[in-house]
This record gives sequence, structure tokens and C-alpha cells, in this order.
Amino acid sequence: MQNNQTLVIGLVIVAVLLAGVAGVVIYQQTQGVPAASPTATTGPGTTGATGAQAGTTGTTGAMPGTTGGSTPAAPVDAKTATKVPKGTEPKDFVEGYYKACDKGDWQAAFDALPADKKTGNSPDALKEQVSGYGIKGYTITDAQVQGDSATVKVDQVTESYGTFENTWTFTKKDGVWLVSSKAVTGMK
Repeated sequence: MQNNQTLVIGLVIVAVLLAGVAGVVIYQQTQGVPAASPTATTGPGTTGATGAQAGTTGTTGAMPGTTGGSTPAAPVDAKTATKVPKGTEPKDFVEGYYKACDKGDWQAAFDALPADKKTGNSPDALKEQVSGYGIKGYTITDAQVQGDSATVKVDQVTESYGTFENTWTFTKKDGVWLVSSKAVTGMK
């Protein structure tokens, strides 16, 4: 009888630990947003400049918890996908996301995330994650549009974790840009 109680207690502890780890992984994957600037241009070496002159680095943003190489994005459902406002290019949309983070407009930043990053999350959770990373700045390193696909890459510098490369991907359907994915695709 005593051995059964010990076994049950041990299993409960393992289950709680696994749930905690899964929760952290899911939370980190849903939060992924760096900071951007209105003065940046389309191309390598562009830097966010919220509250600073062009050529400097923005100060906030969050990054997704995914690590490692990029994975192909799942097909985008135009009904549920985050839509880029008409007349806005993907690079400008990404910059808007970072500006919202810089201003502490967590609802606007959250609304810019891909649909899969919003599921089970909230603007408050995004705020908590961004604060936890200690973002010191970001740089837009590449922005490319090729037909109905676009990619924007952003390096984020953190206080304690180094520099993370974030990749945003977009798909154009019926003349509207849709946010396909946002992921941390590398560390520098």
C-alpha cells in the first residue's frame, strides 16, 4: 500500500513538471515580436529607430520561443489569418509591430502576430514575455518580396540571451498580404 502511494505521488509530480514545461514551450512559441521603426528602409542593414535617429536600434519587442532552423509554414487560411492592412507592405507591417511594442501598445502588437501565435494567449502574456527577454534593440536585416511571398528578417539583441534572428513570412492571397509565420530561426 505504501509503495502504491509513493508511486502515485511520484507520477503526479512528473505530470505537473511535464505540464509546466509544455506550458513554457507553448507560451514562448506564441510570443514573438521585436521592435521596428518608421525610418527604416527595405534592405539589409536597416535598423529600427523608435525614439532615435535612423541607424540606431529600436528598444523593445518580443521573440517567439521557437529555436533552431526554420520550418515550412503551413498553408495560410485566409479566413483566420492575420491580414496586413491594404496598401501596407510586409516590412512596414513588421515595423508597426515593433513600434507598438516600443509604445507599450500590447493589443496592437498582439493583433499583428500570426493567428497560431494568438491561440491561447493574450496581449498581457505578450507584455510579460517581452519584459522577460530584456530586449535592447533590433535591426531589420532583410526584407524581400518575391511574387506572392515575402520574408522579413529581424535581429533582436537581448540583455542576457544574445542576438536572435526572427523571420516573418507572408503570403499574398486575392491581393491581400497574410501573416504566415513568425519564428526565431537562429542565434548569433
